[in-house]
Amino acid sequence: MKAKGQILFLALCITAALLMGCSKKEATGTGSKSGNLTIWSTMSQPERVKSFQDLANAYMAENPGVKITIEIMPWTGTMDKVMAAHMAGNPPDIIVQGSGWPQTLAGAGALLETSSLIDQCGGKSAFLKMALDLGAYEDGLYAVPLYTTPYITLYRKSYLEEAGITKIPTTWEEFYDMCVKVTDKSKNRYGFGAPMADVHSWKAIWVFLQGNDINLVNVDKDGNWYTDIDATDRAAIIETYDYLYRLFRDASPEGMIGYTQEQVRELVANGTLMSRIDTPELYYDLRTKGDAAGFADVAYFPFPGRKRIGGCTGAVTLGVPSKGNTALASDYIKWMYTGDRMVDFYASYPYAMFPVKNEMYASVDYRNKLPEELKPMLPDMALEVLSHATPLMMSNGPFPFAGEVESRSIFAIPLANMFTKGNTAEQAADELIREVNALLN
Repeated sequence: MKAKGQILFLALCITAALLMGCSKKEATGTGSKSGNLTIWSTMSQPERVKSFQDLANAYMAENPGVKITIEIMPWTGTMDKVMAAHMAGNPPDIIVQGSGWPQTLAGAGALLETSSLIDQCGGKSAFLKMALDLGAYEDGLYAVPLYTTPYITLYRKSYLEEAGITKIPTTWEEFYDMCVKVTDKSKNRYGFGAPMADVHSWKAIWVFLQGNDINLVNVDKDGNWYTDIDATDRAAIIETYDYLYRLFRDASPEGMIGYTQEQVRELVANGTLMSRIDTPELYYDLRTKGDAAGFADVAYFPFPGRKRIGGCTGAVTLGVPSKGNTALASDYIKWMYTGDRMVDFYASYPYAMFPVKNEMYASVDYRNKLPEELKPMLPDMALEVLSHATPLMMSNGPFPFAGEVESRSIFAIPLANMFTKGNTAEQAADELIREVNALLN
């Protein structure tokens, strides 16, 4: 049963499709390793762009009758463009997609069911279950995992030493105290920060919600989603927003609530921010934006839970649009996962792309190509974090509106309104609950 939010979303996509025009894509291949493939990729970093293109070039070299075109797309708005292209009958052939996309797109019939393709790539048991589950919708799988990333707490060791802190936080209270204690406005140094002004805003907040045992939604035996928030949960949401408000107020630069991902990464790289909850991608930022001295100063730990061990994971998958060149697209994805072809891809941007196949973590070639600072983290640290980390809104299974939760900044806006409108934590909690309900009604 489709909720009103999904029906409205589809209506908007139909309108967008009409604006784009309804040209039908000409069939270009029949699985004979000839034809054209268009890939919409949301991976924009130069290293990832090059490595992803290298894979395509190698496939084309083996199959001269194939032409692969990779188009770099922004994270924001691309899911809507895929839906519009589907309605126009002119989608790409492969998409690099984020959390929640497979469920939204599969619900509209826009994706190929990929269980048989996953079998050809080694079978379900070959992949990390968490990554595989991200493509689940109803009784099928609509995505092939591409990479995953554990979210950890990054910090600077020297800042803790200067503040006289000798113990890594194991509770929320200790984490708050640590962040406040290292904050020194005279040094332009702050204990904590997170981007609240773009689609990445959900990541840190979701870690706190999960740590306070808040799942927000559940699904019944008939596959219908409903809000799963009782009085105890509401109290926990209030407590979480109150904590976040105090943490940002007391340990972040003024106006942090309006900062984007790129701005926060810059502040962490140059040492203005002591800590943030993020992927190990900070090490990349230090190499490209920071200084050599700061690089050795950064360490990490799993974020402490409150009622339970919480956590967040980012994961990216490959989707095959149902109206694209599905046979050739499937053959190309199967080729990618054959042998050790993905080693150089993961090694090209190792801080934010962790393997999704179990065997890769034991690969000597992969481990040898890792930067030294990541080797202690793999596989034990990463797999331990991933074992209890939950993708956005998917504590009780693949939530079909996770993509909308991300794009609408449903978690961040209530917190922002506490700063800009003077709302209370109670009002923030009720605003979050209203927004989640609006997705389902």
